[in-house]
Amino acid sequence: MDDVSFPKGFKAWGLACGIKKNGKPDLGVLVSEPPAQVFSAFTRNAVKAAPVLYDQKVAAAGGRVSHVLVNSGNANACTGARGYQDVTAEVAHLREAAAPKGQVMVSSTGVIGEYLPMEKIRAGIARLFAPGETFSPFIHAIMTTDTFEKRSQKSLLLDGKEVRLGGVAKGAGMIRPNMATMLAYLTTDLELDGDYSERFLAAVEKSFNSISVDGDMSTNDTALLLANGASGMRYASLSEPARKAFDEGLRGVMEELAKLIIRDGEGATKLVTIETVGARSVEDAKAVCRAIANSPLVKTAFFGGDANWGRVLAAAGYSGAELVPEKTALEFCGVKVMAQGGALVYDEDDVANRMKAKDVSVRVDLGLGQSSWTYWTCDLSYEYVKINAAYRT
Repeated sequence: MDDVSFPKGFKAWGLACGIKKNGKPDLGVLVSEPPAQVFSAFTRNAVKAAPVLYDQKVAAAGGRVSHVLVNSGNANACTGARGYQDVTAEVAHLREAAAPKGQVMVSSTGVIGEYLPMEKIRAGIARLFAPGETFSPFIHAIMTTDTFEKRSQKSLLLDGKEVRLGGVAKGAGMIRPNMATMLAYLTTDLELDGDYSERFLAAVEKSFNSISVDGDMSTNDTALLLANGASGMRYASLSEPARKAFDEGLRGVMEELAKLIIRDGEGATKLVTIETVGARSVEDAKAVCRAIANSPLVKTAFFGGDANWGRVLAAAGYSGAELVPEKTALEFCGVKVMAQGGALVYDEDDVANRMKAKDVSVRVDLGLGQSSWTYWTCDLSYEYVKINAAYRT
């Protein structure tokens, strides 16, 4: 069972319909019965794929969603009017095959600039709902260069009753906040009202918008939260502590998926946690984290296990945040290496050994205020170049 179908009322499955040349699963569907309230976040790239444009219209129109159709191996991006027509055709095929009780949303991921093989997809949609068909896990159908599954689930006891959360995601390269190149699907059997959108977007900001593999922003990024109320519980009726527990549980699932994306970053060998504290504002703290996370020089130093604090300080300095070198301190893996504008005396061999670990950290204290933020990134290795130099071949 996919973690996304852990909450009551959700089912998810997939199959191979021939989009991918390697014959791996490439078409999946997530179904909610009853139809779910949907909350969404999409790429901020000016170049948006056809399914993103379609889903934005569905989200803006309101109404509850019963089916999400996803394909991998083809992004249906930069395909013009035909690409959008193909999305509407997919929805029509699904309505014919499954007679959905709610709205339908669509996601695609893969190579940009190629038209969808609609005959294969049409046949695949029919097979998704055919009796006797053999299915694969939904999560396998959404993966591209991913090397492992990204999945998470939680069972919460809220005011004495169980509420479930589940989620899956895909993504390994072309990852940058706003949003990262990824597809993510979160589900819960708690009923959420439309005004929960603000909390969902805040959780997106602290998870999927706080990761970076390579600083590249995609055309297809989508994160959806579906809440169907199948537990019989309603967020608006919960006590304040129970609401807080749900918010934290949802953010925990999202952060876990976000960090799994970074762990699987193309060619990555390390998960790097970047924490900025002591900033004048949250925006300043974010800017410092973002600059460090996206710096090729910093990321290659991580790959080599080099505690090169000068590169980190330089990135923080050009981030646009207010920074005074004489008030700034840096730590690598819990060891303070720089303060008051210059190097400190520390055991370089000890720090070098700490930097060899799969999980490393950088902490920047700007010494100017009370605001903070956390990002996750990875190192930049030879393998990343190999993967992306031959992505279409």
